[in-house]
Amino acid sequence: MKTLLLTFGCSWTYGVGVGYTPGMSENDYIQIGWDVNICNKLSWRGLLSDKYNLFNKNFAAGASSNQKQERLATQYFTSDVFREDQNTFDKIILLWGITSTARNEMFSLQENKLHNFILNDGSALSKSLLKLSYEHDFEVWDLARKMRFWNLLFASLNIKNLWFDTFNHHEYNKDSWFETPSPHGYNIIKPGENVEDIYNQVKGADWPDWQSFCKGTGTIDKDLYKEIMDRNTWPFWKYRQEPIHNLLFEDRNPRDLMSLLCIKNGFDSVDQKYHASSGEIDTNRVEYLVKKDILNPISLHPTKQGHVQISDILAESIETLLS
Repeated sequence: MKTLLLTFGCSWTYGVGVGYTPGMSENDYIQIGWDVNICNKLSWRGLLSDKYNLFNKNFAAGASSNQKQERLATQYFTSDVFREDQNTFDKIILLWGITSTARNEMFSLQENKLHNFILNDGSALSKSLLKLSYEHDFEVWDLARKMRFWNLLFASLNIKNLWFDTFNHHEYNKDSWFETPSPHGYNIIKPGENVEDIYNQVKGADWPDWQSFCKGTGTIDKDLYKEIMDRNTWPFWKYRQEPIHNLLFEDRNPRDLMSLLCIKNGFDSVDQKYHASSGEIDTNRVEYLVKKDILNPISLHPTKQGHVQISDILAESIETLLS
C-alpha cells in the first residue's frame, strides 16, 4: 500500500537545525541549518517516513506562520497536484503543527509579494500590528474555528489527520474567554436608536430572531442592551463551539512538543511562558532542552537527538492514522 504523509508546520516540522553537531560554529551552522536534504532525512517526519515506508510531501517551512500554512493547504487541496496524489496513493494521512500566534502573512506592496513575518521582528509593520491588531486569545479562537473546518474537509476527502501544538500549549476549547463581559457596556446604544435594527446587524447565525430574543415584548431592558453589544465585541459573548477533534494529546496539559520533550527528559517543572520563537531563551523549557542537547544553542531548534525523540513521541499517532 502506497501512503502519502502530508506535513504542515514551522521549522520544527521542516527540520531546521537538525544537522547541528556539538561545538559547531555559527558560520558552519548557517551553511547546513536549512539544507533541504539534511532536513528531509533527519527530521522527525523523515524518520517516521523511513520507519513506516511513507512518501512525505512537506509544506512546513522555517519561521512559517499559521496563516501561511493555511494558504499553502488551500492551494494544494484545490490543485491538480492533489487530484493526482489521490490517484497515486492508496492512503493519505496528515500531521499539522500549530506554531506561534505571533506570526502572520500579508501581501507587501513594497516587496510586491507575500510577506511572512514574526510580529516581534522590530519592523514598522509588526509594531503597528502588535499595537492595533494582534490579540493572542482571538488568534487561538480563530485557529480553532479553522481547524474544525479543515477537519470536516479532510473527513470528506477520506484523509486521516492530526493537529499538534509545536512549542506552546493552546487552549482551543476554552469557554471562559466567551464569558467575560465587554468593558463597553450597554450605553454604546444611543437614545433613540432602533434596537431591533442594531440586533439584526450584529446577530450571529445561531442567535434567535428579534421577537424571540425580547420574548415578544418588542423592547429590552438595559441588561439585554448590554447582551446585544457584548455579542459583537471580543470576547464574543457566550460563543459556543464544538470541541476540536483530531487534536494530538487532547487530554494532556501541556500537550505541545517542547513541553513533552522536557517531560521525556526528566523535567516536570515546565513553565507556560509563551515561546515566540524569535531566537531568544524566553521560557525555562528552552533553557532546559538546550542544556540537554535536545535544542541547539545557536538557533534553539531541535537537534538530531531532539528529532529522534519527537519521532518517538509521534510514532503511536502515526500508527493510529495508518490503522
